[in-house]
Amino acid sequence: MQGKGAQARYATLPAREMTSVQVAHLRSRFELAERSVVAERAVVLTNGALAAWEAEHGPRRVQPGQMLWEVGGKRIVLPLYDAAWVRRLTEGVSVEAVRTHIEIERVNALLEVDPRGTVEDLWRLVDQRRLPLARGRKEAGFLPPEPLGEDALRAVPRRPEGTVNVPKPVAERVVGELVSGYGCRPAQAEAMVAAVAEIRAWCCPAEDELEPGQLVWLCRSSRRTRGLDPRAMVPAVLTLITPQEAEAPLRTRTDLKALKIRQIERITAEAWRQDAVLTTLDLEWLLGIPPTMIRELLEAYQAEFGIVLPTAGTVLDMGRTLTHKALVVELALSGLSTREISRRIYHTPEAVDAYLRVFDRAVMLRYFGVPASAMPRITGHSPGLLKEHLELIEKHLPTREAMASYLGQRGVKVEELGSGP
Repeated sequence: MQGKGAQARYATLPAREMTSVQVAHLRSRFELAERSVVAERAVVLTNGALAAWEAEHGPRRVQPGQMLWEVGGKRIVLPLYDAAWVRRLTEGVSVEAVRTHIEIERVNALLEVDPRGTVEDLWRLVDQRRLPLARGRKEAGFLPPEPLGEDALRAVPRRPEGTVNVPKPVAERVVGELVSGYGCRPAQAEAMVAAVAEIRAWCCPAEDELEPGQLVWLCRSSRRTRGLDPRAMVPAVLTLITPQEAEAPLRTRTDLKALKIRQIERITAEAWRQDAVLTTLDLEWLLGIPPTMIRELLEAYQAEFGIVLPTAGTVLDMGRTLTHKALVVELALSGLSTREISRRIYHTPEAVDAYLRVFDRAVMLRYFGVPASAMPRITGHSPGLLKEHLELIEKHLPTREAMASYLGQRGVKVEELGSGP
């Protein structure tokens, strides 16, 4: 039986549901109430009517959390996320039970196209940890020979399609229900139906837009937001597994780690290219491995290549990771250029320079003996931010000579700063 702590870790998982994103956008765009029944019904009615229309006329769409795969030349969708079952987590249903129910759905999808398929066939695709694996040699390495290059990324960024052509029968039916049943004005109802359809098309690509092994996952935006705002969720195309990886032998736990770090490397970079970041919870759910293994793999990768993969913990300074401020400073002090640092931490050069400018100001003020209490008023930065920079100065530039040397390397001559008119 799972404890409350384990269950609580999954409390934000329902935020990956498309309908909550659609409702949040409607509330914002049309200035509706926080728990607007109109917004909720507009989403349910529009999604349902479009799904019914497309079942008859096409295209076939892949929902967020469904992975496209191919068996015997036939394309199928394998659910890794099911909104109805994930919502049951809030009712006290255990994580393991929810996972098992979703696995049953995957088995049923497989058996429709391959009556001889087994649950072990699915484990090879999405839950390799459950395969019978030998321990492997302790000294055996699992890291790739070199970091992933951008040319190896297969996922193509998707953007909102703008105006979506809603089939006339769908629009008339839904608009009619919103007007007659919920008192909406016709123009408002039409605009809401169009908005819901636009977000649905963005989140649900047609099957021919994806390759086998890819899925759309609703991720946190790479931009900072207050709390978990559903409007900041971004649908990112991720290549969870390639046909080559699915066919490769998997005999030991070392083989498993090698596969998982390749997957982490690829999907975090793909999400980043699409202005999104994956949390540890996302990685845990998608890859079927515990947070302890995720941390082990990320730390080993950083130690080997000096590259920090772009997760929510590193990009948004969430979780138990080194903050970007500290990381940028330490990489700069090691002699790396702004462009090299930006590549290693998946930030823009402008963002790296912004971090360093704050650090430079703190170094100059510390060099001239300005009290820490006065620095926030002088710089406009928060006491907490400056405290972190002062700790970095104490660690890396403990003397005035070290500070002067650093500032000289940054093109600042301290004797000029200190000279009078």
